[in-house]
Amino acid sequence: MSTIDASRDHRESGLPIRGARPSYPRKVRRTLSYAFIGPSGSAARRAAITLGLVVGSALLASSGAIHLQLWAMGYRTIPTIGPLFLLQGIAGVLLAVVVLLWRRLLVVVAGAGFMVATIGGLLVSVHFGLFGFMDTFAAPYAGLSVVLETVGAVVLGVVGTVLALGHSQSNQGNPPIELERSVR
Repeated sequence: MSTIDASRDHRESGLPIRGARPSYPRKVRRTLSYAFIGPSGSAARRAAITLGLVVGSALLASSGAIHLQLWAMGYRTIPTIGPLFLLQGIAGVLLAVVVLLWRRLLVVVAGAGFMVATIGGLLVSVHFGLFGFMDTFAAPYAGLSVVLETVGAVVLGVVGTVLALGHSQSNQGNPPIELERSVR
C-alpha cells in the first residue's frame, strides 16, 4: 500500500475516524435544550405561562392533599395501597412546589404525567382492582380527584405545549448557548 492510500479517509470502512465526534451529543444537547425550556417571549406570554404554572401547581397540590387526606382517613390501613397513597400525596405536593419554583418543561411534563398516572391508577383500581384492593367512584373524593387531575393534566399539557412551541419558533431547534457550552 502506498503512502497516498494510507493517508486517505476510509469512512466506508466503518472504523471510527480519529477526532470525529459521534452524533449523539448533538441529539442529547437538543433534548436537554427542550427539557430545560423556561418561560420566554413577550410579557403577556410569560404572564400566561406563569398563570398556567400556578394553576397547574395548585391542582397538583390539591391532588396530593386529597391523597394525604384519604390516607389519614383510613387508607393507611390497606396493605400496599396505604403506603402508595402516602407516597402519592407527598410526591404531588413536592412536585407542585418544584413546578412553581423551577418552571421548566421537564417538570411541567412530569406534573402532567403524574396527573394522568393518578387518574389511571384510580380507573384500574375501580374497574379491575389494584394490589388486591377494589375501589369505587363512590369513595370519598374520587369524583373530585378525577376532575382536578383531568383539569390539571390539561392545564399542564397546554403550558408544556406553549413552552415547547415557543422554544422551537424562537430557537429554531438550536440549544441555548449556555447549555451548549456546559455540555462540551
